[in-house]
Amino acid sequence: MKAEQWLADMRETLAEYRNEQNAVAISKYFRNKFASFGLKNGERRNLTKLFLTEAKHFSVEELNAAVRLMWDQPEREFQHAGIELVDKYRKKIGDQLKGELEFIITNKSWWDTVDFIASTTVGWAYKEGYITLQDIESWNKSSDMWLNRTSIIFQLKYHKETDWDLLQKNILHHAVHKDFFIKKAIGWALRQYGKTHEKEVTQFVETHELSTLSVREAMRIINK
Repeated sequence: MKAEQWLADMRETLAEYRNEQNAVAISKYFRNKFASFGLKNGERRNLTKLFLTEAKHFSVEELNAAVRLMWDQPEREFQHAGIELVDKYRKKIGDQLKGELEFIITNKSWWDTVDFIASTTVGWAYKEGYITLQDIESWNKSSDMWLNRTSIIFQLKYHKETDWDLLQKNILHHAVHKDFFIKKAIGWALRQYGKTHEKEVTQFVETHELSTLSVREAMRIINK
């Protein structure tokens, strides 16, 4: 089955369960940036699970084509399924994974896709060598805010294995960034690291100039 037919069948399945009332509410939640079938995540996952399994027969080129097709669709459910597709077949995509991740992060970007791909797939890819330190440093210095955010939060699931020096460096490069999503990312990354390294995070917050939002998010658990 080619990617085009695979996607057409997926669209037919999702459209069958469209909830117009939810669709309006979901689109509004995303500031009307994306259309929606009105499906909750659990329902959407159940409906697309078989399609993601069928994609095991795709070549790497067909997987890449499927991702591009999913990003061409107006309904956000396709992008949600797309990030799960890439994560599911991340080993198979292999050396082309960096290109796929950069495409996802920089196209139709919003926190709902970027945060999953950053903390899950990029986090894995960095440990496996598909994403290098040079890539992370490049993303941190990029003019694209979502690549910046990714460079800050990709270690969220590392816990005690977090590269603290790298995290500090990536945060400090954006310490006075004015964008809400960067301020939030800084606080989130620090709060997560603070779960196992309270002293280090407290000292970092006290000795560096960070936004009020970043500090509040970073210290939320520590100050309880």
